[in-house]
Amino acid sequence: MLRRHALSILLGTIGDLNARTFGSLDSILDPAHGAALLLNVASRKILATNSSVTIGGALYPPGSTLKPFVLAVLLKHGRLRADSSWACPRHLTVGNRQFDCVHPPLVTPMRIDTALAYSCNGFVAHAAEQFRPNELSTELLALGLGSRTGLVGEAETSGRIEPSDTFDAIRLQALGEASIRITPVELALAYRQLALTVRLPEMQPILAGLEGAVDFGTAQQARLPGTTVAGKTGSTRSSAGDSIAWFAGFMPSRAPEVVVTVMLSGHSGGSDAAPIAAQILDAHRKGRL
Repeated sequence: MLRRHALSILLGTIGDLNARTFGSLDSILDPAHGAALLLNVASRKILATNSSVTIGGALYPPGSTLKPFVLAVLLKHGRLRADSSWACPRHLTVGNRQFDCVHPPLVTPMRIDTALAYSCNGFVAHAAEQFRPNELSTELLALGLGSRTGLVGEAETSGRIEPSDTFDAIRLQALGEASIRITPVELALAYRQLALTVRLPEMQPILAGLEGAVDFGTAQQARLPGTTVAGKTGSTRSSAGDSIAWFAGFMPSRAPEVVVTVMLSGHSGGSDAAPIAAQILDAHRKGRL
């Protein structure tokens, strides 16, 4: 379970606001175990959330849900090409921390799309070496990941993006493991920005990777018949050492209507958070949210 003190932050203000304004996801995710929200892409409004105050009142490392933004920035600046590839050795050490990849061995080098689909730490850390000191942190701030969203009341907190000015700091930040802590609602709005760019030619490798994650990669349990979901999992730990599982994505992938974000106590974004996201998206599709 997530730390009780984190779940009690802003209890009155945000809890009351959620009860009055948003649909409830309590039956899908117990508020004591984490946070979930469903966001309308066109209107930027929250359609539903559980009553957990953690959607906007507590900060967590985003883990691998950050990877699409890191690679998108490098594509935008021309430091990655759509066909860039790299042979992942599956072993990665950053400072004194180990981030070995758990994806299956591939006979061909990783590309942007397969790196996202399989959540390849090595590819992203290698790509992140092209950032100049503090450049990545500046780009993340520009995405709004260090700003209040204004969606969950006056007591909402803002994410914390710290400077990443060393080789290892940049790579850890790119993996979503250090120098960044955000709220689930900030992550949802960032994925809304991704959803709004799916038709841009330069974003096609990112979109293909997010679709691939659900189709054959780490997020297969977010798959729904009859539609295409695009999304990314994350598995990390809070500053208190609690295991956190993430899923963030949107549906339908090529004409997004809603964004879903799930963050809960769990060891795997793929097995713990993705199935909950699928339940939320399915309920929305069936008109229950």
